[in-house]
Amino acid sequence: MKEIIYLDTEIMNSLLAQLDEGLVHSFTLENSGEETESEEIQTTRGKESGITAGVKVSTGMLPGGEFSLGTNLGNSGEEANNYSKTILEGQKDILNKAFHDYSLDLLIKKLTENDLLTENGKLKESDLHLGESKYRFYDFNLIKKSLNADFLENMMLDDVKKTGMSYETAKKIVSKPYNPSQDQNKRTLAEKVYETHEQTQHVVNTISLLNKMSDFSSDLLDRLVVIKANDKIGLLKKDMLRESVESLTFRTDKNRNIRYLVRILGEKEIVYDGITNMPMLDGDSLDIIPTMMLDIILGNFNIIKKGDVLVTPIAIYYE
Repeated sequence: MKEIIYLDTEIMNSLLAQLDEGLVHSFTLENSGEETESEEIQTTRGKESGITAGVKVSTGMLPGGEFSLGTNLGNSGEEANNYSKTILEGQKDILNKAFHDYSLDLLIKKLTENDLLTENGKLKESDLHLGESKYRFYDFNLIKKSLNADFLENMMLDDVKKTGMSYETAKKIVSKPYNPSQDQNKRTLAEKVYETHEQTQHVVNTISLLNKMSDFSSDLLDRLVVIKANDKIGLLKKDMLRESVESLTFRTDKNRNIRYLVRILGEKEIVYDGITNMPMLDGDSLDIIPTMMLDIILGNFNIIKKGDVLVTPIAIYYE
């Protein structure tokens, strides 16, 4: 059984349509959540008698519709029972996801049977590849929320604040030459307060810088997250994830491998670092600015490297 954590149904259905010369069914995602049933008995007086029946079915892929059955009661009248039912729309979403899961199995089977999956070492642009490895997951919006410099500073300085000695006082004491007649306990405390503040400030400055970088990255990668599996790196659409980004971030610490179906975009030949290899920008090269900025961010975080394979993820799952 597959435990799917990401599935791009649009690409999957496109590939299936090409392999099968069109899809024989459609998928819908609807958000309402009601189920209604109604039954009506109607009696009218008339002169004719007989039996009547009618069926009206829904045009969708799931059951639902209306059924009616009536009898004419001779010269005395007519009685009809009408029953209708509307299926719970939330069930459509669940059932469609089940069909999507089966479609993934079908797609992998057809790609394998038609020898359309390319192995590592032979990959080129537009190839389809089915691989397996551990992975790292990066959501910069979540990272930004996690990098709270003020909270971290207060937490790291909590113990020294309880001593009642300020950073300024401690700095004055330790900046003076050592004096044997000086209160040694006070000097020892001052050294501890001073060193703790210095170390904390270094960490806080680093966290503040990372927060700014993550803030920019979350805007640049709006509704997207980065996944790195071995040397494969790609962007995931958040609305195609089956689990929350918080849950996936925790799961990357496990030793369990994922399997992934991806389309190859190409090898990363240049990683712009923002210093040594920045090109001259003119009107003809403005289109590479997003790539450059993404390189600078991911490169500084050591997420992307020269030689990595850029991919478009189609499916990511445990098996």
